[in-house]
Amino acid sequence: MNVWLKELLKSLDENLDEKTRIVIMEACGEKCPFTHLTDQKLLDIKKESKDEYDFLEKLSQQWRVRIENNNIYVIFDKCYCPLINQDIEGSSKTLCYCTLGNIKKKFRLGLGRDVNVLMEKTILAGDRECRFKVLV
Repeated sequence: MNVWLKELLKSLDENLDEKTRIVIMEACGEKCPFTHLTDQKLLDIKKESKDEYDFLEKLSQQWRVRIENNNIYVIFDKCYCPLINQDIEGSSKTLCYCTLGNIKKKFRLGLGRDVNVLMEKTILAGDRECRFKVLV
């Protein structure tokens, strides 16, 4: 699967502009079967929260959310995607737009509105961490 996925991502990179790749991969991320925070768990956190701030605080205790200087980040210390994480060498950061789509969905469910997410760093791009800034 790893070789096949790398070839798929390479083909996307070579044949589609970045905007189109982002749209495709974000849509895939919304349906990711490997997410570590299920929609039900997220909705349970939301239900237990008094308000939006409380929700974000609780989420930061149970998932990879950090609040730094009033900014909200989702940070991963390694690539957790089971489709690629056994051998990330030569993998395209295009796959990370899948994670971006998944993060957008999580915050849309949790906050009840659309949010923008910026992909600031990714391990597949050579960074030491994956860092997504959530704009609420």
